[in-house]
Amino acid sequence: MHRLPDSDARSLSRRQLLKGMVWVGSAAIGANLLAACAPVGAPAPATAPSTPTPEPDLGPDPGAFTAFQPSDTVGEIPNLPRRIAWANTSNAEFFLAITNAIQLAAEDRDLEFITAIANDDSARNIEQINTFLQRGIAALCIQPLDANAQAPLMQQAIDDGIAVMSLVTPPSTVQAVADQYKVGYTQGLAAAKWITENLGGQAKVHYFNIDTIEVLIARHQGVLDGVRTAGEGVEIVSDVNAGAITNEAGFNTMNTVLQAHPDINVILGGDTLVLGALAAIEAAGRAGENIYMSGIDGDAEALNKVREGGPYKASFAFAYPMMGYAWGQYAADWLEGKSIPQVMQFNAIELNSAESIDAFEQAMSNVRDTWQDADTYFTNLGSISYETRDQYVRVAA
Repeated sequence: MHRLPDSDARSLSRRQLLKGMVWVGSAAIGANLLAACAPVGAPAPATAPSTPTPEPDLGPDPGAFTAFQPSDTVGEIPNLPRRIAWANTSNAEFFLAITNAIQLAAEDRDLEFITAIANDDSARNIEQINTFLQRGIAALCIQPLDANAQAPLMQQAIDDGIAVMSLVTPPSTVQAVADQYKVGYTQGLAAAKWITENLGGQAKVHYFNIDTIEVLIARHQGVLDGVRTAGEGVEIVSDVNAGAITNEAGFNTMNTVLQAHPDINVILGGDTLVLGALAAIEAAGRAGENIYMSGIDGDAEALNKVREGGPYKASFAFAYPMMGYAWGQYAADWLEGKSIPQVMQFNAIELNSAESIDAFEQAMSNVRDTWQDADTYFTNLGSISYETRDQYVRVAA
């Protein structure tokens, strides 16, 4: 691994990509990308056009976007160096896990791996991507930092035949997404099961929504639909936005909510906010009561709380290392003229016991062996190869 210094494209439409498969981008760099990101979309123009923009052709129904089937034949082979680049924006733990997984796949497939960390600096990120392109690469792995600045370079890479593998951001050859309604419903359904088995179907629920991030409105609805499957005894007594995604905001909000609803016994949201709420529950002397709390992200502190066996019953994690390993494998396949998926749709994995946490962590630390079970963690959709590279994922202008 080397670190660098500090056409008329046939497109998948916005409707095809977003309906039922909304991912999230970085709400704050270093935050979990699957937990709080901006919607997939083309950068907005700096000023409004002087004439109306024609309504884009949204193409066929999303149902036509079928499961990925590896091709039995090899098509046109690119004349590109056997080199994959990762434009990393931060040294956050999960970003470094992606780094290690890409490097491992590169080693397994005889690719050179290069990377650079922008430390959340957009100008540096753009400079580093430019350096990658000037050096020559077969694949560019990227996550959103400044979509307006990144998009032209991603387009340049695609035009040069490079496979662009992105979290959220178009244009891209392979794009990682998540069904946010399904993520929320999975969390809510797990809570409903616990309510039924431990509370006799009677629960007073608090939910930390993040509706200021548009795509997470779908997750919000999914959580409520899921938890209500426990029956009429479920009451949503509090559904609020904490104003910031921090432990402190979760703590302060929970303290206020408890004053109005001291009998709340189910608390749901993202790990950061729910961990703050747990501190408030502990300060109020209620941590020993029959309370269910769960978060989304798979944060290390949340998993420690689940292991302890207290009120924090589950965290729902995403398989970031598996994504990195997949990117490395797909880069090698691209160079061989093989087909690769256009969309990787990730699942939220419920971690509700020491055993499930151990199994997940073991799988993520050994992606070389667990790669064969990748469909547990994500579903591949669509198909593209170097020969059909004009069919990349982009939002119609």
